[in-house]
Amino acid sequence: MLPHLDPPKNTNPCASANLGNGYVLLAKCDWYLTTIHREEARVITEYLNLPHAPKIHHWAHLCLPNGQIAQSQFQESQKAPEDIHMARNVKVQYFARLVVRAVDNLSLLDEDLDRPDHFSFTDIALVTLYSQPDANLLNKSYGVLASCTKLGEASLQVIKILDIWSVVAMIPHRPIIHRVAEGRYFC
Repeated sequence: MLPHLDPPKNTNPCASANLGNGYVLLAKCDWYLTTIHREEARVITEYLNLPHAPKIHHWAHLCLPNGQIAQSQFQESQKAPEDIHMARNVKVQYFARLVVRAVDNLSLLDEDLDRPDHFSFTDIALVTLYSQPDANLLNKSYGVLASCTKLGEASLQVIKILDIWSVVAMIPHRPIIHRVAEGRYFC
């Protein structure tokens, strides 16, 4: 009769995975373990120091402790261009410096205790980096315009999901730098 006296035990939506500390992986996710290839496989095997890439579960969304929801490329790549969310850019603390990154995949790694080459679930995100802000534009704008470029697949890295602080906007713009219009992003 008085719901505030008997709060629900689980407030997370169904088909979600609570990672603790306010981080929750939200559906959509792979039903089956997925084999990863190319650069993603190389980066994850280096991170885990394994001879081969593990199978993973992809997740579409991550709810952060501050209530923001980060989208992953896993879900967004299946949409039409006009339906894509811009919430794939996240801010993380990396060696005491805040860095903006684009989330490629939110993953949980396979667990099989009967085989020693498999390991317990680990919550990781594959991210690509943005460049450092253009120093000239940053200086001319009195520190307001942090204009960066996407570094692409060559900058692919593995981070722990718990290192993600917030979702940030990276707005496309084309400033003219040295008489050449460049495709850049600012936050």
